[in-house]
Amino acid sequence: MNLHDLHQNPELLFSALSDETRLRILMLLESEPCLCVCHVQMLLNKPQSTVSRHIGVLMDDNWLALTRKGTSNLYALSPNMPMWVREILRLSRMSWSLSVNGYQLLQQAHEIYLSNHDLLSDASAQIEAPSAETQPDKVFHVLFLCVANSARSILAEALLNRWGQGRFKAYSAGQSAAASVHPMTFEALRRFDLPTAHIHAKHWSVFLTPDAPKMDLVITVCDTLLNEACPAWPGRPITAHWGVSDPVRQMAAHPDQDPVSVFIEAGRTLETRVRLLTQLSDYAIEKIRIRDEISAMGLMSE
Repeated sequence: MNLHDLHQNPELLFSALSDETRLRILMLLESEPCLCVCHVQMLLNKPQSTVSRHIGVLMDDNWLALTRKGTSNLYALSPNMPMWVREILRLSRMSWSLSVNGYQLLQQAHEIYLSNHDLLSDASAQIEAPSAETQPDKVFHVLFLCVANSARSILAEALLNRWGQGRFKAYSAGQSAAASVHPMTFEALRRFDLPTAHIHAKHWSVFLTPDAPKMDLVITVCDTLLNEACPAWPGRPITAHWGVSDPVRQMAAHPDQDPVSVFIEAGRTLETRVRLLTQLSDYAIEKIRIRDEISAMGLMSE
């Protein structure tokens, strides 16, 4: 990859990404810091000769960096790749993760990285040392906020605890918590096949006590809180906003509509963003640029 030519002729990028196998290799390596060629072959279910040929093309054009450990050839995105190219790959990977196949492959890639962490993290450090490498067993604590904690934040909490699969632990709270969770929220949770046994409304002061879990992310899901002062959360977590229409108001505005349907619609919007959140690599969560990525998810529709 001649960087001068690429800057002068950005269409060369799309020519390089027009091949399905090459694009998927790059998206997998955008998701994880480093993978072995055998891992890529297994994930894409392609013959070794096919994967090796495409990796060879990517290496010749300087898209990838190679390091060897024992008998393993380990690949990562080139540290010289321009930021605008990385952004295109990142957005492509985010979009791919919304498909069933893409989501499954990215989840498998992450599980491979975790199960081979010693091998792959050492190799990725040789190629490009991340500024803040997290431990493979790190659990990210996420707090969803809305005014009443009766619908949207409850749905987001339940959805992330499902899709987070142990990497994320979700909580929810409100500025002035309602006396109880809205009945249609419980019905929507049942429609999503999510547990309801321990769901209840709570004030955000619950998470300001000394023994409360320290949050990594605090995400507001209602516009009412967008411009209001929220507490100074211990540990200075990353904050972001995912604006979602209030299903309670939507239900009141459309009395002829099935009331649970507006709660399900809010849940589907949140589920899209939650699934995108779970696709973030552990090592990337700690980076400051993640603030922009999480906020961008709040602008995405289904």
